[in-house]
Amino acid sequence: MPVKGMRDFPPQEMILRQKVFAIVRNVFERYGFEPFETPAIELAKTLKGKYGDEEKLIYEFKDRGGRELALRYDQTVSLVRFITENPAIPKPFKRYEIGKVWRAEEVKRGRYREFYQCDIDTVGAKSSLADAEVIACALEAVEKLGLKGCYMRLNNRKVLYAIMEYAGVDKKKTIQAIRAIDKLDKLGKKGVKEELKKLKLKASVIKKIMEIISISGKPNEVILKAKKIIGKIKEGVEGLEELRELIEFLKYFNVKDVVVDLSLARGLDYYTGNIFELMSKDKKIGSIGGGGRYDKLISKLSNQKVDLPAVGFSFGIERIIEIIKDSGVIPIVKTVVDVYLLPVNQNMIPKAIDIANKLREKGYNCAMDLMGRSISKQLEYASTKGIKKVIIIGPKDLKNKKVTIKNMETGKEEKVSIKDIFNSL
Repeated sequence: MPVKGMRDFPPQEMILRQKVFAIVRNVFERYGFEPFETPAIELAKTLKGKYGDEEKLIYEFKDRGGRELALRYDQTVSLVRFITENPAIPKPFKRYEIGKVWRAEEVKRGRYREFYQCDIDTVGAKSSLADAEVIACALEAVEKLGLKGCYMRLNNRKVLYAIMEYAGVDKKKTIQAIRAIDKLDKLGKKGVKEELKKLKLKASVIKKIMEIISISGKPNEVILKAKKIIGKIKEGVEGLEELRELIEFLKYFNVKDVVVDLSLARGLDYYTGNIFELMSKDKKIGSIGGGGRYDKLISKLSNQKVDLPAVGFSFGIERIIEIIKDSGVIPIVKTVVDVYLLPVNQNMIPKAIDIANKLREKGYNCAMDLMGRSISKQLEYASTKGIKKVIIIGPKDLKNKKVTIKNMETGKEEKVSIKDIFNSL
């Protein structure tokens, strides 16, 4: 059996997954994102120091030469490594990557240790216009997948740091406090208060934090209310302006399903500005993707003095596939085979191959018996596989230059001339 948290994908599962990837890939490319791929294995030092508390989930090992290596934790850091090695690449650099990542985390439904991520990133564009484009692209992708009731939560890391400064949180505890309030959606207000108490923050500090992260309303209303509280703090001014600008650009993309949530933090420490999380209104589903600005990660990784702006989004594709299977928005297909060629005896095999060759030239996916089985066994096989059409090639029909086409869904059989097979299919 596979290693815990890792899975085999039989054909029926892979057909669905490939269909999902194809839909997502099509949307990405229509927004001008180009295909890109990085290695599954990186130097451990490349990944370390980029994920904060999540770093403990990295799969690490040594190769035969004693080099410390790690399986890719996400696709963003690998992208950054590529950019630092190819500084002359034209900007903005817009890429998408659909590939496997590995995390040694708790295994549960929709969460595994080996799984696929679908990422889009824009490197080199400082404007919030790039953020808006990424968000619009992500929302269109889930729409094309047939997922209803999705919206984007928005916040800004600078705003979070300003909230901590306003509340009087010790700078040494700022990151921990931000991680605590990020759990509001899961733990509720009472649970977050308990998390903040564990950090030994004063009651007055906790009260200020809870008051500001509880602000609700339309996006611009939330920004205005927050501005009255943290509008004199430098990071607060910058972060709220970036959010306001983002919301303005989203209007041009006709994106309306957004909420400004001042408790949203995103777990990764490399985010620097606008952050966003794709949510389902169905609380049983929750988050299905997220991303944000990481303007300092490239300079941090490459030791360059000049920052290179970047923004990205990553889909939790495994969760999306589980939702699709439960909802049935994409029909489950058992096979890629359109037509099964059934020779009734060994002498009919050459003609079966000839017909299969012609069908393949016309774009049909064909399979045929390779085991010399009886007619009934071949029909049973085609039925089990979910193949819809079977072409039966027998000696009597062949003398009249005909074959029998059987519809496996209705059971109806029709004798047609070989030259009319394409029309009949």
